[in-house]
Amino acid sequence: MIEPGSVVLAGFSGGADSTAMMLTLCSLKNVLDIKLIAVHVNHGIRKEAEEDEAFVRSFCKEHDIECFFYQKDIPKLSKKWKMTEEEAGRRARYEAFFETAKKNGASVIAVAHHQNDVAETLLMNLLRGSGLHGAGAIRPVRGNIIRPFLCVNRDEIEKYLRHKRQLFCHDKTNDENIHTRNIVRNILIPRMEKDVNKNAVAHLCRAAIEFAKADGYIQSEADEVYKAVVHEKKGLVKIELKDFRDKDDAIKSAIILRCLESLTPSRKDITSAHVDSILAIAAETAGTASIDLPYNLEAVRSYDSLTIGTKDTKSSLNAEKEFEIPSNLEVGDELKIDIPNLGIAHIKVLQYNGGKLFPSAKYTKWFDYDRIQRAIIRPRKPDDYILLEQGESLHKKKIGKLMTDEKVPKAVRDEIYLLTDGSNVLWVPGIRMSGAYKINDTTGRILEINIDNGGFYNG
Repeated sequence: MIEPGSVVLAGFSGGADSTAMMLTLCSLKNVLDIKLIAVHVNHGIRKEAEEDEAFVRSFCKEHDIECFFYQKDIPKLSKKWKMTEEEAGRRARYEAFFETAKKNGASVIAVAHHQNDVAETLLMNLLRGSGLHGAGAIRPVRGNIIRPFLCVNRDEIEKYLRHKRQLFCHDKTNDENIHTRNIVRNILIPRMEKDVNKNAVAHLCRAAIEFAKADGYIQSEADEVYKAVVHEKKGLVKIELKDFRDKDDAIKSAIILRCLESLTPSRKDITSAHVDSILAIAAETAGTASIDLPYNLEAVRSYDSLTIGTKDTKSSLNAEKEFEIPSNLEVGDELKIDIPNLGIAHIKVLQYNGGKLFPSAKYTKWFDYDRIQRAIIRPRKPDDYILLEQGESLHKKKIGKLMTDEKVPKAVRDEIYLLTDGSNVLWVPGIRMSGAYKINDTTGRILEINIDNGGFYNG
């Protein structure tokens, strides 16, 4: 966990756990060849907090440890961040840890979680409905966070402090069984140790370690599948279901969780029930299905695509921006238009001499410029139609029907920009081009449009 010569930052509340960890690190300072610094955060909740801070100052002075003190109004921050005081306190502590570590060159941050914390977290996650990842509970090392006390339990910590005749602070709120963690800590686990198995905490910790190993393996296997079937965009992810459906259920669950993680500030309210619901609609192939998710997210499956994003994903599109291509362009003229959800459209006018090969790329098209009255790139409208070739004649089809036939997900139909001339659609990029504006022997000028990348929806 610790390299010789490192600066180690320790979170020091003054409670039994962190006091024991500080005492241990102090005794090992020379052996490990480390510099030890500490951080204490006053949450501004308990009136005894000033006494805790005074204890920490006295301990650090006695042991010649530099300590950095922070005052945080956790009740105020919890309202600002829209989270519980427990979550806000944790966030504030780690912000203070990271800030101090950066300023003082600390390579690792030591926190005093122990076996009872692992057992409590495991039970809380399982009871809340978390899957394998949540069951993995607290890891010994995560990034630059280390937890050197995960090998001992609370009883051993308190026995160690008594042996050293070391005082510590006691948070009376930990005795109040009004919070979920306190109920698990003070009622559930003691009852399990008394009536089920005295080694319940150790066994729960062992299970958490095994869960973490299994989760790590599944996550590594899911990496390559994720890259192959998931397309990310700001505020949105899209899963190609044809290649997704035949994967193992554990891999599919891991991919869904990773998608949700990329879209949410926290995964606290995401449970295995949500993952199962998404997997259920992903398994279907006909029509469209959707489910609501926490954090204002929505999962929509249409045919062989599953899109997860915020429910107001389309809000920026409802303004229906229109981009008009001037009708007075001359041969050789060029312009660019940045089209939402599509890319940069490179537009130029060419002279047709009958000898040029027609482009075959999906996002490069030629149109008879002289036949177009008013070329506008815009989202679809109710009366839009396209003229498709059928034998020697043209067949009129509503754009909505075309999108249904082409299995375009309903969730993205209003996001696709079309090239239009009135209600007559010249081109649905990535899907179909009208037969009414193709180049022929009478064509004089060509309107060439090439779109970079082809956008999020690529047909």
